[in-house]
Amino acid sequence: METDTLPSFGIEVVNRETTKHEDDEYIEILDGGIRTSTFFKSDVEEEGLPVYPDLQRFKLLKKMGEGAFSNVYKAKDRQTQQIVAVKVVRKAELTPNQRANVLKEVQLLRTLKHDNIIRLLGFHDTMSRYYYLILELMPGGELFHELVRQTCLSEDECRRIITMIASAVRYLHEDCGVVHRDIKLENLLFDFPKKNKQSALFTEKKAAVPPQGALGCKDVTRVGVVKLADFGLSKTIWNDHTLTPCGTVGYTAPEIVRDEWYSKGVDMWALGCVLYTLLCGFPPFYDDKVETLTKKVARGQFTFLSPWWDPVSAEARDLVTRCLTVDPSRRYTIRQFLAHPWMRKQVRNSFAIR
Repeated sequence: METDTLPSFGIEVVNRETTKHEDDEYIEILDGGIRTSTFFKSDVEEEGLPVYPDLQRFKLLKKMGEGAFSNVYKAKDRQTQQIVAVKVVRKAELTPNQRANVLKEVQLLRTLKHDNIIRLLGFHDTMSRYYYLILELMPGGELFHELVRQTCLSEDECRRIITMIASAVRYLHEDCGVVHRDIKLENLLFDFPKKNKQSALFTEKKAAVPPQGALGCKDVTRVGVVKLADFGLSKTIWNDHTLTPCGTVGYTAPEIVRDEWYSKGVDMWALGCVLYTLLCGFPPFYDDKVETLTKKVARGQFTFLSPWWDPVSAEARDLVTRCLTVDPSRRYTIRQFLAHPWMRKQVRNSFAIR
């Protein structure tokens, strides 16, 4: 059984000897008649959440999201009382290559230290069917869901948010030689602003589809600090190129969909897609048919649709265009992105981001 010590907690996650809580019952998990784990009955019955082997230290509080092979929970460390996020990966469903990618992601996250990159607090691989990643909690969740809620954002707010994301990308590209390869709104997590933890100033809005709602863009949102997450597809390449096709349809660069060699420029394409979506409330490339969508991406076929883009400045459009340039040799680098005149404007709304 492999275990890993949590750097910030100083002890191992795996602990088969538990202390019985007063007025609580144990639940034993049996595997071939052998006890593999013990859980508190109240955790299952009161919370209605699943129990997992070797995760006794953390009390699951709420399911926050799920992927193809994983679930993410808000959880409480029983010993330190710290609130964290626990990502449970069902390794029994993974191929050997996918398992290797999880371990590579963990190894990479251990080395990354940046204010706008999610922190790995701990990891352990047990004899059970799961990997457990203990991550810092971002209470706001995915930026994607917040954009659906708000419809679209003002240019100042977009600039503030994209600056944090670009800062993380600059660190990855220039300091670490890493290409993320899956930058998208779903992989951007946020905390609430310090001045408005309860988000009482905001009203609910339904999801926006391209012909609705993008003109009422918000100048102030519930978004505080934004952090880049999910490094499962990331790769250290420095100035080299790679060929492995990966990413999310709608954010993948033309060179990926054409099965060509690519480098860190694919992240800049994805950053352009994120900025476009923040500014108007819908993505630059969309279609019900994947084949048609792929063709649009390969050609760089997008428009600044009226009336939703009418209020957006020419400088903002220019920055988007320079990211969504089909030829990667002419596409903006992260250094050029940060130096663009639109990025260097003073943000009028100085809402706390830390």
